[in-house]
Amino acid sequence: MKTKTKVEILIIEEEDFCAKCCKTVNVIDKMMETIPELKDKVEVFYSDLNSQENSQKYGELTPPVIMINDVIFSEGHVPIIKKLARSLLESAV
Repeated sequence: MKTKTKVEILIIEEEDFCAKCCKTVNVIDKMMETIPELKDKVEVFYSDLNSQENSQKYGELTPPVIMINDVIFSEGHVPIIKKLARSLLESAV
């Protein structure tokens, strides 16, 4: 059995988190809902970019950050759903 592609979404987890982070969460949720085959191939994690662990691990990044298998896919902007979905489907093959 093939392991799932790991997608980590690093956002600012505060009461009033940024509009780009909010939109990114919505885009990821919609993508997972719209493309059912991704549910079997992709595992999505959300984490706080400002956590001590992430700060030490990645240094200073601009939110939101999309990591696919620990490699930065996008940083500082809302991902384009078609481009992200295509990359995830290719990485899961």
